[in-house]
Amino acid sequence: MKQNRFSKGIITLVFLLSLSFFSLFAPAAKAYANNTTGEPKLNVKSKAIVKGKDYALKVYNLSETQTVTFSSESPKIASVDEKGVVSALSIGTTVVTVTIEDSEGSEPVTLQCKVTVGPPAIFVMLSRQQAELVVGQRAVMYWLIAPLNTAELPKFSSSKPEVASVSAGGIVTAKSEGTAYIFAQIDNGHFSACRITVSAEGEVTEEEKIFKPDETTENKFADFLVDLNTKFTNGDNTSENTGADTAQ
Repeated sequence: MKQNRFSKGIITLVFLLSLSFFSLFAPAAKAYANNTTGEPKLNVKSKAIVKGKDYALKVYNLSETQTVTFSSESPKIASVDEKGVVSALSIGTTVVTVTIEDSEGSEPVTLQCKVTVGPPAIFVMLSRQQAELVVGQRAVMYWLIAPLNTAELPKFSSSKPEVASVSAGGIVTAKSEGTAYIFAQIDNGHFSACRITVSAEGEVTEEEKIFKPDETTENKFADFLVDLNTKFTNGDNTSENTGADTAQ
């Protein structure tokens, strides 16, 4: 009988100690869990948007007690709704401010995103019409695009990804022996192509090969600029970009 009472006493003591342990360490565990989320942040700090298009801003690492409001410095250039969807309305630059308030009384936090609204692209040209690579080699594909203040980037694709693949930023990777065409296309349907010949044997280095514009490409693009200038503008409205600049 005494032994049973002793056993029950031990169990009760262990239970009480467990409750005390939990009450002491639960707040610390909760604080640790909250800290693991990190500080609130935006998915982008700057964004170029084509006029007439939308882009959704996202805020990460929010707690359950925090609320978010969005505002645009120049709503005529780019407006933003309560969900963070930015609408590009006219060409120019503005700043979207995100204000984060906490119902628990913490100081408000502000985040900003620089929004640049530009016109759509009307012409794109790859830096080369043909090029050679060795299996395992990578190359940066330059392109020329007009007008200068366009917010659009070309979309890349490969006719044979198993021979030569291409990333969203224009990085070409030679996969197997053969021939493939790399395409750069803009929203109005205009595109440019480069014929890639991949050989099985040759020197492969860790450094990426650079396909800068050759003389033929530059001359053709210059002719387009002259024609564009004659029809629409009074100056050079071109831009040179590389996949290395846009890959993030």
